[in-house]
Amino acid sequence: MAIGGLAFGTCQAGRASDAQIRLEAALAAQRDSALQWGKARQSLTLRLGALRNDSVALAGKYATARLWARMGRDSIAILLKQLPDSQQALFAPVITTLSAEGEACRNLLTNCELRATNAEARVRGDSTQLVRLTALTDSVEAQWHIELQRNRPGFLGLRTFWNARRYTLPLTALSAFLLLRR
Repeated sequence: MAIGGLAFGTCQAGRASDAQIRLEAALAAQRDSALQWGKARQSLTLRLGALRNDSVALAGKYATARLWARMGRDSIAILLKQLPDSQQALFAPVITTLSAEGEACRNLLTNCELRATNAEARVRGDSTQLVRLTALTDSVEAQWHIELQRNRPGFLGLRTFWNARRYTLPLTALSAFLLLRR
């Protein structure tokens, strides 16, 4: 019976070792994933800072461009009033080009603001996902320690023998009965 208990304990120790290896692999994968999310979040934070700097620089340039455009329109309006109607048609493409440049600057500013908003939303989403991943990693590690404690074989495998008593006790009783019957 002691030999059976020892063999059973050794078998259970092997199973516990396999479970420990699987749990260690899952924990390592979770930590790697958390590390990758941390790097991605740091990269997004740097990009967000760069986009904010670009947005500030472009906003200043946009204000300057609007000032120059307004001054240009005023100057053109004054010049056009001084010209005869036949020559005013020659300057229409210039006015159209100036208007288009102003519109392009407004579109560029809007695009930069939208990119900054998108980057901020991605950082918030990644931060939320990183928190969830960290919580999951912590729960996997806690479960791993519980399973590790539960699957230790104990002295001569008797702990695992006792934990499997619903299988081993009837088997032991049957073995004892068959031995006594001989």
